[in-house]
Amino acid sequence: MQLRPIILAVAIALIGARAAAQNVRIEVVEASNGKAIVGANVVVVDSTGMTVGAGFSGQGGHIDLPAPTRMPFRVRADKVTYDTWVSVVLRPAGKVILLRIGMTPTRLPTVVGRTETSCQQLSGPGTPAGDMWVELRKALVATALTEAQGLVALDVDLYERALDRNLGIVSERTEQRTKIPRRPAAGISWDQLDSARRGDALAGEVYRAPDAATLLSEQFVKSHCFAAIRGYGPESELTGLEFKPAKVAAQPELTGVIWLDPKAKALRYLNFDYVNLPIPLRIARTSGRVDFEQLPGGQWIVPRWYIRMPRTARVTSASVGSPSVSRDSLVGFQEVGGSARPAGTAAPVVVANSPAPNPNEPNPAPITPAPAPGQSAVLVGVVYDSTTGMPLKGVVVSTGVGRFKTRTSDGGRYELVIDGALSDKVIFDHPRLRLFRIPERVQTVSVAPGSRGQAMVIVPSYATLRNRLCGPNETGTDAQGMAVGYVKDADGNPVRNAHVWATWQIQWIEQNGRLVSTNQQRTVETDTGPDGSYMMCGFTKGAQITAKVGLAGKGTVQEKVALPPSMVLEHDFKLEAANRQ
Repeated sequence: MQLRPIILAVAIALIGARAAAQNVRIEVVEASNGKAIVGANVVVVDSTGMTVGAGFSGQGGHIDLPAPTRMPFRVRADKVTYDTWVSVVLRPAGKVILLRIGMTPTRLPTVVGRTETSCQQLSGPGTPAGDMWVELRKALVATALTEAQGLVALDVDLYERALDRNLGIVSERTEQRTKIPRRPAAGISWDQLDSARRGDALAGEVYRAPDAATLLSEQFVKSHCFAAIRGYGPESELTGLEFKPAKVAAQPELTGVIWLDPKAKALRYLNFDYVNLPIPLRIARTSGRVDFEQLPGGQWIVPRWYIRMPRTARVTSASVGSPSVSRDSLVGFQEVGGSARPAGTAAPVVVANSPAPNPNEPNPAPITPAPAPGQSAVLVGVVYDSTTGMPLKGVVVSTGVGRFKTRTSDGGRYELVIDGALSDKVIFDHPRLRLFRIPERVQTVSVAPGSRGQAMVIVPSYATLRNRLCGPNETGTDAQGMAVGYVKDADGNPVRNAHVWATWQIQWIEQNGRLVSTNQQRTVETDTGPDGSYMMCGFTKGAQITAKVGLAGKGTVQEKVALPPSMVLEHDFKLEAANRQ
């Protein structure tokens, strides 16, 4: 599904001009307690179905809209996680009509984890996916309305990057636009991705991050199936609507998840991918993300977005006595994206050395802090541990010289306030971050005075850590198993230079695709570092391990442990007689 401009005639009708139109003065509140609702999408529709006026309830829940002077009309109000409210038929009164709308919170549907069979085409409310779509559609319509009518002037920073195979930036082009009515629809063309095919019929193909109007279009809804799913990992408190192509086709199509935050009553972001791409582009995964944000006035904007696609080249190789062979090779990635903000507001901060999003790891929920008062710079973020599926609390976050310091909360979040500007290394210190040698423990961050920045750390999954730290096993079929931990003395102090070794028996080995009985004994060993930590690789699946720790001139501690199914054993040792270091 190549994305082209789509006219959303149903969701965003042009507001008809009315001579001598009267006004409806509306207040939107919660029906149970009278609390004002900000950001409800309120529409006035005449008896022919024509939209006469539309907008968002502002502070105090108030909004004034035009109404027809000669024909009956209704007023409708929508907001995520609230039941849609529709008035009785109203008639022109020749004066301002006062209307109080009482909205009732809705119950979100019961959702399930990801499965291969739960994806179904939308058939209206009454199913988990249908009910979820009703809620998400409210925010998407509001976003499309804001963009189509240019309700918020934007300052936009655009970028286009060529990345290497490890996502390092090879080249970059940036552009700033100010006070524009809508976000530019930038994309990646086919000839940017495969130079060997420049000038052919596909050269005009352009792949874009989808906008709200695309997701709302009848073409998109009919060509996809949907499933309401629970969030997982850092998205554990979110609820998602997963979508996939309804059938296998020859044309590129979108797949992904739209994420809703039930507690904040807000649409959060869209993670997406392209499938059914031309064969050369299937050499690596496409990825992308579109964030959504509701402004204090109720309008919705897209504050950040990107799409990343593989770049390929035709490589010819030949061996002596053999004909030349041409094949497609991954040379890197092309990425297009940007950020947008209401015109005149502070530009986003620059975070150097921040890790590029990893399409194989979950993304934490976005943080959209308000501007900080005064001349302080504020850095916020989250630390998340994928090995446990939980936020990491107690992480010490400090500037390079340690003058400013804070800790992450039970939810893994932190806020670091700095006097003046921040242009320094920010250090994230925690035993687990050191143990797994997480490179993002140290990041270079710049935040202007009076602004807020963001930096986060994600501990990857066990599988990723095994691949990164140990590499493949001897048969190349899986990553090696590993054991990590700390050696401490009786008082809990780290013991450096302690010798750690482990032995285990292998009953079977694979030879020529068959299991062969054996009785090998394997041994791995290492010494603890300055912080008392150790790491050993090379373990095989299901290993029953005899582990020992010794220190020169002292006794030896021996323990029996087993390698868990994750093939990562986390185990600490205590040396009662060890000297303090």
